[in-house]
Amino acid sequence: MKNGKSPVIIDNTNIHAWEMKPYVMMAREHNYEVTFREPDTPWKFNVPELTRRNSHGVPRHTIQRMKDEYEHGVTFHSVLRAAEPSAAPRGAWRLRHGAPAAPAARPRAHEHGLQRTCSAHRNYNSH
Repeated sequence: MKNGKSPVIIDNTNIHAWEMKPYVMMAREHNYEVTFREPDTPWKFNVPELTRRNSHGVPRHTIQRMKDEYEHGVTFHSVLRAAEPSAAPRGAWRLRHGAPAAPAARPRAHEHGLQRTCSAHRNYNSH
C-alpha cells in the first residue's frame, strides 16, 4: 500500500472482524477503499461439505468452531471498532492449534467456504 499498488487482496479466513483491523487501518491510512467479499457457494457454511472439500487437512471440529465463530455483517466501521478478545492470553491460538498466531497461518476450511476476502483499492479521486 505504501507503494500505491491496487488492488491489494487479503485472502484469509478472516473469521472475526478484529482479524481484519490491521488491514483496514492500513487501507485507511493510505487512502484505499475497502471491500469485503464472502464466498458465493451454496455450501459456504455447510460443515460436512466444507470438511469433504477441505484441502488443508483442517479437522471437522475446527471447521465447526470456525463456522460457529464466523462474524456476519462485517463493515468498515465494525472492523475499526473491533478489538481482539482479551479473555485468551496472547498466543493462545498457537497453544491450542500448534501454529503461529498470525492470521495468515490459520487454517482455511476451503477456498470457497468459511473464508472472507478483504480487498483494498486505491482511491485516486480523494487527493
